[in-house]
Amino acid sequence: MRYFIILFGIAAVLSSCSSLKSVTRSGKSTHAGMKSDTERDATSVTSNQNHESLPLMPEKRNAPKIIFLTPFNIEKGDPLQFKYAIKMNVEVERLVNIDLYHFIDNWWGTPYRMGGSTQKGVDCSAFTQTLISDIFGQQIPRTAQEQKDFCSTVDLNNLKEGDLIFFKTKKGRDITHVGIYLMDERFVHASSSNGVMISSLSEPYWSRHFAGAGRVVDEQITTAVR
Repeated sequence: MRYFIILFGIAAVLSSCSSLKSVTRSGKSTHAGMKSDTERDATSVTSNQNHESLPLMPEKRNAPKIIFLTPFNIEKGDPLQFKYAIKMNVEVERLVNIDLYHFIDNWWGTPYRMGGSTQKGVDCSAFTQTLISDIFGQQIPRTAQEQKDFCSTVDLNNLKEGDLIFFKTKKGRDITHVGIYLMDERFVHASSSNGVMISSLSEPYWSRHFAGAGRVVDEQITTAVR
């Protein structure tokens, strides 16, 4: 009887040890699984941190608008543009006031005549008076001195096409000669020696006798300013 009780006790002890080992192995397996999940979470966090550390993409901005100017069409250029570009030694595309150069061409070579106002003979102030009226639609006085008094003074460095150029070619205070400024120091005038022609302010004679420049101000603008 005692022998059976001892055997039963041994069997019970062995059975509990087997269960304990099973639980221990199961615990180790579970712990290993938890560790794997933690490692995956850590990897995920690291991945997110790496993603957040990437530089931000710049905001999309519209590219600046480029305005293309209409190029000069040499095939459609007026013959006078080429003719006077050569005379004045300037780029042909700069001669945009075709009416002005048609006027000059019509009067080119007209002989000088004191008191004259036609293409049979014209003096300097009659020529400028006619040009300003026909091309720029403004009325100015008849004589060179009156024209200077009528204009607003313009600095030599600020001259524009259509400004009047005044000279004193004789002793005295009065203006004795006048022309119309074109560009690059060139001006058109009725000279006493060669009639209507284009000259340059850089020529010694004209630079020596230069007496100022003026601009015709529209009467309506003048009235508005006052």
